[in-house]
Amino acid sequence: MTLQTSAPPADPAPASTTSYAARMQGDPTGRRVRGSLPVFAFAVLVGTAASVHTVRSGTNLDYGDAMAHLTIARRVIDNKAPGLAQLGTVWLPLPHLLLMPLVQDMWLFRTGVAGCIVSTLCLGASATALWRTTARLGLGMLARLVALLVLVANPSLLYVSTTALTEPVLIATMLGTIAGVAGWCRSRRQLSGGELAVFAGIPAAAGVLTRYEAWPLVISALVVVIVASHRRGCSWRRSGLYGLAFAAPSMLAASWWLAYNTAVYGTPVEFLTGQYSAAAFTQVYLDNGLLATKGNPGLSFAVLGWALLETAGLVALVAAGVGLLLMTWHWGLEDRALIVWMAASSSAFLLFSLTTGQHIMVNDKSLPTGAYNNRYVLSAIPWLALLAAVGVHHVVRRAPQVRMLLAAALLVAVTAQNVWWLQAPTAHMTVIEEAHDQHVAYTRIKAAATWLHTHYDGGGILMDQTPDKSSLAPVLGIRIDEFFTRASGPVFQEAIEDPYAHARWVFMHRRQVTSSATETGRDLVTRALAKDPQFHARYRLVYAIADIGIYRRLEGTP
Repeated sequence: MTLQTSAPPADPAPASTTSYAARMQGDPTGRRVRGSLPVFAFAVLVGTAASVHTVRSGTNLDYGDAMAHLTIARRVIDNKAPGLAQLGTVWLPLPHLLLMPLVQDMWLFRTGVAGCIVSTLCLGASATALWRTTARLGLGMLARLVALLVLVANPSLLYVSTTALTEPVLIATMLGTIAGVAGWCRSRRQLSGGELAVFAGIPAAAGVLTRYEAWPLVISALVVVIVASHRRGCSWRRSGLYGLAFAAPSMLAASWWLAYNTAVYGTPVEFLTGQYSAAAFTQVYLDNGLLATKGNPGLSFAVLGWALLETAGLVALVAAGVGLLLMTWHWGLEDRALIVWMAASSSAFLLFSLTTGQHIMVNDKSLPTGAYNNRYVLSAIPWLALLAAVGVHHVVRRAPQVRMLLAAALLVAVTAQNVWWLQAPTAHMTVIEEAHDQHVAYTRIKAAATWLHTHYDGGGILMDQTPDKSSLAPVLGIRIDEFFTRASGPVFQEAIEDPYAHARWVFMHRRQVTSSATETGRDLVTRALAKDPQFHARYRLVYAIADIGIYRRLEGTP
């Protein structure tokens, strides 16, 4: 492996600011990168077409988490106890804040189209940022198009980009950060710390408030900024100041999140240790001996690798592998290589989390097998796309005569892979398998929610929407302030203690939930009322399916 100061003569490394600027000649390193707007429009068009398909089939609401994100976004305003505290602490807040203005429209909320709009725009932003990054790395047109192909032609990513899941926002903020850092590092002139904070720091801060996989990206980008600054002739002190300018927005975002948790829950680390946290969830798996990846790097790598294979695909992985070898050989530890390596931070974080037992992922290589949380590896798609583009760039650069042959081969390979995927999507793509499994699991409770949507005539509904498969507000399609739920505050307990005085309708499990992993997943309404003779004397069961019951108050009973 070679350092930047010993790069190949054909692509010399900067020895000073002057030589660095000379090396930049011919690269699109200005703020404007030609083709950005068409790329954005194309990706949005593709995402819109995918959204039309999933909305018509209803599959955009297959994931329970997608419905939960829509619900959280709406209840900030539409609730018996509205306010920012409704954002909760299970998930970071930015995706919900982006959804919030859209979900106030009941049609956008109930159909999930609000999620389609946000995620499709994020797909467009991701494609544009990827395009700008590859341009600033000095890659040729074919290489840039290959990067877009890896991103936009991925069926799993396209599906998720039609939902309210948080992965599209994460990928957009990650690629926005990488594009900003690439633009700053590769600029012909030394940009200011303010420009760095705006074009790279703000996207990074957005990532910090989106998913925890973005937090390691901030650290890796900080290292790249400091190293690149020093290589351009800045002192270590000045380089550190540039690093501080980049990190400041992310530090403010993280500080706000800690302050929010303190204000709402009384502790800054509620999101790490609280009753609804991932730690509480994984502890149950650990207690039952189901967290086999903890302390097992080999199994963790196998599980993560299998998820990548079934999500990114063999073609992308092979192309990325070739690109990694060529990049290491030709670029060593140049700034360009460091920029590409930034995109690997989320995958490294996932591998670390699996090995340390902080994260659960279930697929054909895990113990036990199944399909759960594999969609998290979608955050690796930007890295694979960049590596594939770098590989194509180096092949074409040294053998330009194979350009058309290589382009045709890649197009045929990607098409063949997608055809194979789509022949049996639930068997070949773990992300789609996860969605299908949840579609099946939610079928009966969604049927109950649809019945209540049709027959509800006012009077309030008592329902605990926290238990497993009960976050159904979009399917219910009723204003959330009509409900008495845990999110309603103290009035929820009052309604449980005296349902007759509060709610005409009660939606609950007739038998206590046992499939939920934690105690917080128990149905509190079921616990209080299922065996209460007085409740059954005052309410009549009007709809039942499986273990779900909908009860209506008998008016005029004593």
